[in-house]
This record gives sequence, structure tokens and C-alpha cells, in this order.
Amino acid sequence: MISVEALPAQHGDCLWVEWDDGPHRRRMLVDGGPGARNSLPPELKARFDRQPADPAAREFELVVCTHIDDDHITGLLPLLSAPPEHFSTRDIWFNSHRHLGARDTLGARSANLLVDRLTDSGLPWNLEAGGDAIVVPDDGPLPVFEPRGLRLTLLSPTQAKLDKLLEHWPDPRDATADEDRDVLGPTADGDGTALTPQRLAEIIADRPYSRDRNPANGSSIAFLAEHPDGSRVLFGADAHAETLVQSLDRHWPGGGCPVALCKVPHHGSAHNVSPALLGALDCRHWLFSTNGGRGHQKRLRSGRSTHPDLAAVARILLHDPPRGPGATLWFNHRSPSTERYRDPSLRHCGLRSAKYPLDGTEGITLLVRGTTVTRGRLPPL
Repeated sequence: MISVEALPAQHGDCLWVEWDDGPHRRRMLVDGGPGARNSLPPELKARFDRQPADPAAREFELVVCTHIDDDHITGLLPLLSAPPEHFSTRDIWFNSHRHLGARDTLGARSANLLVDRLTDSGLPWNLEAGGDAIVVPDDGPLPVFEPRGLRLTLLSPTQAKLDKLLEHWPDPRDATADEDRDVLGPTADGDGTALTPQRLAEIIADRPYSRDRNPANGSSIAFLAEHPDGSRVLFGADAHAETLVQSLDRHWPGGGCPVALCKVPHHGSAHNVSPALLGALDCRHWLFSTNGGRGHQKRLRSGRSTHPDLAAVARILLHDPPRGPGATLWFNHRSPSTERYRDPSLRHCGLRSAKYPLDGTEGITLLVRGTTVTRGRLPPL
């Protein structure tokens, strides 16, 4: 079994993952969400506060900083500079300017701060890769890493994606430019039109897939996690769909790689959920980590894109055969852009159910047991 807790990280990602390894409970942290650079984000601090304050309960097999965007990296900075009591980790994955071939620091402040704090802390850094980049080779088998009790198959990034990041080092101020230009067109929220299968098909036709061109997203560390009991979870970070498809084709030729749960890439952006990616997976449970994105309420009212993008969700729902079991959408926030999937007419559009944080709570915790996904935590050892 694998427990995936999507903390309420606003427009970012912060995933607290646990699994059992015989009599031991293991854990990893995937990203830290946005926040102040000198204090833990409230949601991550609250999660540590719930964790027993002893070394075994606060030892991580792995901490992953998937890429340099502030909504993934910033919350990790105070974890290294002023860690909670008894925090330790056996490895930290992060591809910095050193792994891109740059001799000097580059223009992303949070990334440079993380490099400084990793260096000062003396914690293991890309230890599983011998200190080199966490990267998918151009040919041969995909890299496999085995923290105790879990198997991780690396899907992203490729060396070409890391090279592209160095070539076009992004200005963090432009991080949301692509999403702000994403126009949805009429939605059920805007014009009262019901989200019927025909309407979803029209949305897809009006918004043909176009790939994500953001080099920071393309450098994302994404991987498939497999437990010995057969539980599989895809952690998609903000990875480019094309990279994921190429790696999945190498890992599971012919398409339809069985995955119980997919953390949807890039918070459900239409540019990261492609028809080819859906065809490369056999998945019925989709986890969205987002509150809609920065400025989401204003953008939703104006008809501009918010996360999750309606076109991306439409592709997921209509990908299932009409008489298939349908898709279950899991959200770690209640917001206008997520709660619109409560629409009962979506039951006729390939939606099995939409699940949200329980009343009075934030974030969502899922238990993956083989091919089933339910709300809940691992049972006590």
C-alpha cells in the first residue's frame, strides 16, 4: 500500500508519501509548495506537528524537488535551513545549475538558495545518481531507484530537457504567462451550458492539444512508484506530456501502463494532459493539486484558464469508453475551478465521482492498495 497525502499547497505541489516495508514505515516528500523562504509553509508545519517527534518517524527515504518553480521549491528551503526536530533524509533529488553544465549560478533565486542550503547542510544530494543529474538516458532501460520498500522508475527529465532549461533559463516573473493566455471559451460557469458529452467534445475541438513549451516544467523529475503489493502511483510533477509518453512507451510498450493513481502533471494544465499520455496509461484515479492557480477567481470569471483546465479534464473524462468504469477526480482544495466538477450531468460524461477535502479540512489523503484507491491513511503498524 502507498499513502499519498496532497497537502493544501495552494497553487503548488507538496506531497507527503508513506508506505510499509515489513515492520517499518517509510516516507518521502515530493516538493514543498509555495511559501516564505525562512519558515515552513503552514500546511507542511502542521503535517510535521502531527508526526511523532522521534527520529524514526521523521526520517525520510527521499525528498524530491521536482524543478525550480517557486510553487514547488520554496517550501523546501526552510526545511533545510531550520529543519523540524529529528528531521533527516537518506537522499535529496534536485537538478541544479551544476547538473546543467553551468559553472555559475543562474537567475532563479529560489534554486540558487536551495543549492546553498544543500551545500551548507551536508545532506546527501542526488546520492542515488552518484551526485550526477537525475536524468533519463536517451536509450537503454529507464533508471530504477529503490528506496527501502519501494521501486521508483524515472520518467523525466531527459538530458535534452535539462539542456533546454540551461539554454532558456526562465524569469520566474513569467512563470504564469502561458496560463494567463489560455482562454477557455464558454463554460458551464460562464454561460449556464450543461457539461454534457457533446459540450465536452466541443471544448476539446475548440482547444486542440498544444504542448507545454516551458523549459522549467520540462526539467521536472517525474517517476512511477511501485510497491511490492502491486500498488502503482505516477508522480507527474509539471513534466511535459511528450517526455512521459516516450518513457512510458519504453517501460510498458504498447500503451496502457496500469497505474492506480496519477498525480496529474502541472496541476491539470491543458498543455500537459495530452491524448497520447492518456493512451499510455490505464488509470481511473486522477489527483489534482491546485486551488485554481494564482489569481484563479479573477481568471475564472474572465473565462481565462485556471487549474485544472476544463479541456484537460474533458480529455480525461472522454478518454474512457462510454460503458467503462469512469474516472474519479480527487482534489486537495475546494475552489470554483475544482467544485464545478460536482455538476451531476458529468455522470453521463465518463465521470464516476469527484472527491474533495472533507468539510472543515484541507488537503486530501489517498490510500492506494493494489488497483484500488480510497480516501484514508495507512493503518497503524
